[in-house]
Amino acid sequence: MDYSRETNWYAIQTKPCREVAAAMNIKRLGLEVFLPQVKQQKRVWGVEQMVMKPLFAGYLFARFSPAAYLHLIHYARGVRRVVGSGKSPLPVDAEIILAIRLRIGEDGYVRLEPEPMQRGDRVVVQEGPLQGLSGIFEQALDERERVVILLEAIRYQARVLIEKRYLKAQAEAV
Repeated sequence: MDYSRETNWYAIQTKPCREVAAAMNIKRLGLEVFLPQVKQQKRVWGVEQMVMKPLFAGYLFARFSPAAYLHLIHYARGVRRVVGSGKSPLPVDAEIILAIRLRIGEDGYVRLEPEPMQRGDRVVVQEGPLQGLSGIFEQALDERERVVILLEAIRYQARVLIEKRYLKAQAEAV
């Protein structure tokens, strides 16, 4: 299929540490640019600091028609290349862009952690001696590494203290 005349999302590889500059230069062309970013704790000179960095180091997304803009984007400052096969750029499915955008929090950064479990959520134990058993999430404890679930076994319910990392929301666990 010839995508060169259609407007689609494309991944753009940037020069090292030039994602923001490349995004600004492509925006100046009047195009929609998406540079998803995350916040992470990082130790800088022995001090914990919150740093912001791109979700995909060295890449950003732009929505354009290659026939009209490929040459201009290729020569924009900070851009290394438009990701593709040979000289043909490969479009990124709009569903992928939407999925990333849906994970952006109120602060404007992509959430890497899954949504926190709420009281009453159905869960399945994924690891450990209780693997495969299902239950209902009851509460997270102060240290947030352990949770209490109401374990459901054959006609019996018991409260169990378990590490959070062993759980998965039941809707996802198939």
